[in-house]
Amino acid sequence: MKYQVFKSEINGTLKMIPSKSLTHRALISAALAKGESIIENPLYADDTLKTLEILKNLGASFLTHLDYIKVAGGNIKHSNVVLFAKESGSTIRFLIPVALLTEELEHFSLSPSLASRPFFVYEHLFKEHNIHFEKKGEDIFVKGPIYSGDYNIDGSISSQFISGLLFVLPILEGDSKIIVRNNFESKSYVELTINVLKKFGIKINMAENIIYIEGGQQYKNTQFTVEGDYSQAAFYLASAALGGSVTLLGLTKDSLQGDKKILEFLKEFGANVIVKDKEVTVEKGECRKVDIDISDTPDLGPILFVLGALSEEEFKISGIERLRYKESDRIKAMLENLDKVNAKYKLEENMITFYPSKLKGGIEVSSYNDHRICMALTILASHLKEGLIIDGIESVSKSYPTFFEDFNILGGKYATVKNENH
Repeated sequence: MKYQVFKSEINGTLKMIPSKSLTHRALISAALAKGESIIENPLYADDTLKTLEILKNLGASFLTHLDYIKVAGGNIKHSNVVLFAKESGSTIRFLIPVALLTEELEHFSLSPSLASRPFFVYEHLFKEHNIHFEKKGEDIFVKGPIYSGDYNIDGSISSQFISGLLFVLPILEGDSKIIVRNNFESKSYVELTINVLKKFGIKINMAENIIYIEGGQQYKNTQFTVEGDYSQAAFYLASAALGGSVTLLGLTKDSLQGDKKILEFLKEFGANVIVKDKEVTVEKGECRKVDIDISDTPDLGPILFVLGALSEEEFKISGIERLRYKESDRIKAMLENLDKVNAKYKLEENMITFYPSKLKGGIEVSSYNDHRICMALTILASHLKEGLIIDGIESVSKSYPTFFEDFNILGGKYATVKNENH
């Protein structure tokens, strides 16, 4: 499906959707806790619903309401059905270790794009620990048991493998250690996992690249409120930095979400950033030269590429290599689209520099079925005189089903393209 997105003035106030990262983590923690937990303000999107569905197949019970979920957990058992992860990398990487707790053969099924993403971190790790792991095309088969011990893991591919282990190691007999070798990428996401686990009564200590996990712990049922999502907020806040003023409600001032770093990046860009207890306002300021590193916040990559392309000053982004291992090769996908609008840039190893250029819209671009690319291109289109036609807009349902409605609330203009021969 295609939308024509027109040049728009993005201004106003919006309640930000709940965090995808926190919803995943809270659902899993609640499923591992005996008794009833309440998750308030959960995100209902394709990815989080997949996590919920697989946890249900593994023995947890859920009662879903509009603004909260009741979870009855503490009874993980063998699933008699295939576990469909669809497109969700978080879901499968978090839940593979959880599935090992059943000590039965569990069968995960992946979409083709998810199957093409890296899983060798678990493959190598499980081989070292005599855990059955087999990947056949779009299927993964695993079988526990999993035991406590020292887990030496490559941290340069995705922090999701580390978070996955953190869900299960504390409830095993005996203490464990996770030793992270190579670069510890997206460390803030591991800190986020540790913080959620703490709310459910699990204690974990991290020192530099070693994580210490005491065994024999128990998850405690609790009430957990999901805060607003900084990853998704980044799209509207970046737009405001280019022109306009946007206030987003529900963003926690002391949030541990790594993508809160967007506020630092926008300040460096020259935007006026006003942070209050539960809201953030960004207004256009005086554009400045930028040199930022996104190795800890790769999900901000697509919108920062757009910001760089539209900047009136040189805009350098380093730490971009992991963008290649997302829902699409985000470097390739973004640059193919930005080439079409005449963006000027220099791509080097793990770094890109954008130079001021006169961009031209009025053409068709592709989301590559990637939610973050679709949202980034929407913001790009709203700042181009001729706008853009964006293909694959349904991809936003993965993480932000109401993205276009919210874009409209803030003044964004778009229309469905009915003529496929456009």
